[in-house]
Amino acid sequence: MPSHYAPHRVRIPILTYHRVHTFATELHKSQPDLTVEPDTFRAEMAAIARAGYQTITQRQLFDALYRAAALPPKPVIVSVDDGYVDDVTEILPVLRQYHMTATFYVITGRTHEQGFLNPDQIRQLAAAGMDIGAHTRTHASLPALPPAELRSEVDGSASDLRRLLGHPVYWFAYPYGAFNDAVVREVRRAGFLLAVTTRAGETASTDAPLEIPRIHVGRAATASTVLGLLGGGAAPRAPAGAG
Repeated sequence: MPSHYAPHRVRIPILTYHRVHTFATELHKSQPDLTVEPDTFRAEMAAIARAGYQTITQRQLFDALYRAAALPPKPVIVSVDDGYVDDVTEILPVLRQYHMTATFYVITGRTHEQGFLNPDQIRQLAAAGMDIGAHTRTHASLPALPPAELRSEVDGSASDLRRLLGHPVYWFAYPYGAFNDAVVREVRRAGFLLAVTTRAGETASTDAPLEIPRIHVGRAATASTVLGLLGGGAAPRAPAGAG
């Protein structure tokens, strides 16, 4: 890297959700803190919209980092991990109501399991203008894997989504937020341009485009606490196993 190189940084709060569902009726029980009730999620999105925040896409973030493209005055990214069917039954209608976009990180090996997005539903999200990102094939903890399995999880999930959507996918989320240097190298080798972690923070940088922090939104969050997080309040730590 040239000695005069200076990293470019962008303040971009990225809210992280997993499930939006009535916890008492979940088919696959999640950790309680990873499930937000539908009415609460709707109230949070309504509050974000009223406060003047505008959701942006991954491409907009990339262009802001690498091409100095302008972002809205109050940008935010809504991200959703794991690929539960809630993404289309609960989350998408609310996003449409408030003219928002989101990034959905899909576990590609679960697309034929009950309770998870099927291929048609993933294509439905993409057709609605949502970003689709990879979240591996089986949600394995990547640092623990030997090289061949690591490549299958990372590059394999990229290939799965490329076949399903008909175009490359450049966005990645680490299961459990777990990564090391070897994992980051594999994510880069697979062609991903931006990757998100479970580390708390709100700044993306060209220094570490594959280690972008996010803000966990848990079950106890309310519309007002989410607005506080977007305004720079201390972000809660994601629970162990989240991501």
